[in-house]
Amino acid sequence: MIALTCAAALVALPVGGELLARADLRHRIRTAVASRLPDADLRIGLSSRPALLQLADRRLPFVEVDAAHARIGRIPDASFHARLEGVRLTGDAEKRAEVASARVTVLIPPSAVAGLTGDSGGLPVTGVRTDPRRDTLTLLIGQGGLGRVTVRPETAGGRVGMTVTSVEIMGRAAPDAMARRIRDAVAQRADPADYPLGLRATSARVEEDGIHVRLATDGPTTLNRAG
Repeated sequence: MIALTCAAALVALPVGGELLARADLRHRIRTAVASRLPDADLRIGLSSRPALLQLADRRLPFVEVDAAHARIGRIPDASFHARLEGVRLTGDAEKRAEVASARVTVLIPPSAVAGLTGDSGGLPVTGVRTDPRRDTLTLLIGQGGLGRVTVRPETAGGRVGMTVTSVEIMGRAAPDAMARRIRDAVAQRADPADYPLGLRATSARVEEDGIHVRLATDGPTTLNRAG
């Protein structure tokens, strides 16, 4: 009985240590992400490599982060999936980790598109409709949605922008001055800040549930306090 008890204890020690190490890694990553996305629902995924080894040599084959109901910049209620490959923890206060590559997919729901397009030249956006077949979204503007602004998400220079394809008031083309004001209002909503981790947008397409944006890094990058 004593021998069996000792054997069970010896087996339980490494198993318990592995569970604690894996929980510690997840907690560290969750804390780092939550500091930038405090309201998001987060799920953290790690590779099957023993967490004790990952902590010992400070190398993680990959880290996956899934978030829902996250506010990303001025985009509310967004969700994303991120996969960071070849993560090396440096311990440097200014450069906390090095990442070999990163891939991120972001879903911007229709309700958040209004934040990307502004108030459409002084007229409030009262609704958004998606049209995957045409890869566009229609913004209903003004009381009762009397006006309609059709926009198409596009990527240029590694960033996502919105192009206005048509402006209508009560089913007819809007006057040139109004259309120009709305186009300018949408264009001015472009965010000048760089994306974190050196990510660059590679595609943006419209689906029924919103805009799906894919981003990727061109090569190795660093994760610091600002990123």
